[in-house]
Amino acid sequence: MKKKWKVWFWLALMVVVFINIVPYIWTIITSLKQQNEIFNVKIWPESFFLENYRQVLFESGFLRNVWNSFVVSSVTAIICIIIGVPAAYSFARLQFRLKNTLFMLILFMTIFPGIFIISPLFSFLRSIGAIDTYFALILPYIAYFTPLVVWILTGFFRTIPNAIEEVAIIDGCSIPKLIWKIVLPLSIPGIITVGIISFTLSWNEFLFALIFTSSGSARTVPVAISQFQGVHSLNWGQMTAAAIVATIPIVLISILLQKHIISGLTAGAIKE
Repeated sequence: MKKKWKVWFWLALMVVVFINIVPYIWTIITSLKQQNEIFNVKIWPESFFLENYRQVLFESGFLRNVWNSFVVSSVTAIICIIIGVPAAYSFARLQFRLKNTLFMLILFMTIFPGIFIISPLFSFLRSIGAIDTYFALILPYIAYFTPLVVWILTGFFRTIPNAIEEVAIIDGCSIPKLIWKIVLPLSIPGIITVGIISFTLSWNEFLFALIFTSSGSARTVPVAISQFQGVHSLNWGQMTAAAIVATIPIVLISILLQKHIISGLTAGAIKE
């Protein structure tokens, strides 16, 4: 019976993987087709049409959009971590008035629709001359994604045993040194995880980027991809090629940092 259930489990897993990977394979194949081949019955192109990638990389200015997304997403992730770490540690370890109320407010902010603040935020950014700049995207992204970082890290800090910090305090460790020397090293996997999450959310965000940017000087990847269209039709080949190019940085970052997302963070941390 156990063997039978194991077979069904692996079959179900393969089906789920197949369903999730098919869109990516289809996108790659489409990016290698000419425009007149895209809607043909044949799935595989007659020949690899690399012109889509050449136009995206060297003629469309898309690499500038990738750079814009990288700058905006990196700065957003770093600032979200700088703000989120002390806030999350306070919620996880300290006792103060209205603690639960403030934490519930943070949870509410993580699900608050961004469309509600578009109009006043646009008026504010236009009044200070920040439209079509990095600042116009970084500011709302920080406000929108920091609550999520605080929420995730609060749960992460609560998993760190209090005994580690108690032993350090008994040994004469100050609170700032405790956080810098003990809590942060143990929290690196969690911090990297929320950094990747906030980076990815900023990279993929479309609504704010569409409203607050109007030229290539600050336009990010999602908006730039939507611009690959003609007067009467969409250029699916270039659009899918741009999507593949835009996915590569996220994939590389996830592969390079995945080793930090591990369990057993506190192994050997308590003084013997």
